[in-house]
Amino acid sequence: MSECELPAAPGAYVLLIRLDRPLARTVGRLGPVCLAPGLYGYCGSARGPGGIRARVRRHLRREKAIRWHVDHLTGAAAGIRAIAKPGGDECALARRLLGQNGVEVPVAGFGSSDCRSCQAHLLRLPAGLRLSIL
Repeated sequence: MSECELPAAPGAYVLLIRLDRPLARTVGRLGPVCLAPGLYGYCGSARGPGGIRARVRRHLRREKAIRWHVDHLTGAAAGIRAIAKPGGDECALARRLLGQNGVEVPVAGFGSSDCRSCQAHLLRLPAGLRLSIL
């Protein structure tokens, strides 16, 4: 979905983030994080002004203050796409993705430090995964 097509409504989204190179960073309280090249899905929510469109636009900017775990990835990404789910829930999206064959949690707690039920909101996606489940 292009940035212009994203709804200004509240809801959830999945960022599809492609890393072409390994990424090694210290990420807040998680400490050192190493991610292999590949495709990752980050499940997030947008409940504030501007809804999903405003939040995803922020994620797409290269230059920004590091505020969330995912900001470490978006600044280093070779490509980013977004799938919007107006009225959706980030935890439900993460659970649905994690239930697919080959999807795994690369770093426990990544993107879900304020969540009591999810292992992580960042998931490593296998090549060829069909995202029609969203």
